Amino acid sequence: MILDYCHQLLDVLTKLEELLQSSDELKQNYERRVARQVEWQAIFLGFLISSILIVWFMTEKSGMFGRVAAKTGATEVFVRMFSISFVALVLGNGIRIGSQWLWMRDYFPLGKRMVKRLFFKKYQKKENEIIKKINQILKEEILEVPQLPEKYLNSRSLNYIIGCIEDKEVKNLSEAINLLELESQDLQVRDLIMNEKSALLKSRQLVSESQLQ
Repeated sequence: MILDYCHQLLDVLTKLEELLQSSDELKQNYERRVARQVEWQAIFLGFLISSILIVWFMTEKSGMFGRVAAKTGATEVFVRMFSISFVALVLGNGIRIGSQWLWMRDYFPLGKRMVKRLFFKKYQKKENEIIKKINQILKEEILEVPQLPEKYLNSRSLNYIIGCIEDKEVKNLSEAINLLELESQDLQVRDLIMNEKSALLKSRQLVSESQLQ
């Protein structure tokens, strides 16, 4: 009877943890996509300004090329071309780094905040789908009045409890909890049998945060 309850609870908590992981991965992908978009903007700006600079240097107005260049030797032309390319490369790279830094801090138009708004609807739609599934699981009867303390409502702790019951190390949940408390005092073992937060608490926090947006 106790073992059946623990297995049912484990199935529910595993589903919650999978959804929480999906939510974390979705948020990380969203942040990476925003950062990548800002980076591409900075690369394009650096390339554009470098190209304009090279084109300007190629005109007669710059004094680097034109009628005078026809009277210069191949070595001097090469040096001039190398100088132009080097200056354009350094300047373009500097602009890329500087503009990326400024865009990430929203000092320029089309900064990080604006890019986030651009991708937010798609992100929010997927996040809402995950939260909807989490809400459905939270309404399950087995989570309304769990027989375990909330801090043990995670797959690691529950797997440990199930293992203890199956190996007949304990006779009931109270003994299993006491053994878990004792084992968790060892910091090396603690990470193997417990999470920092329960899946139930994380799920409720995620749902609560989504309602505030």
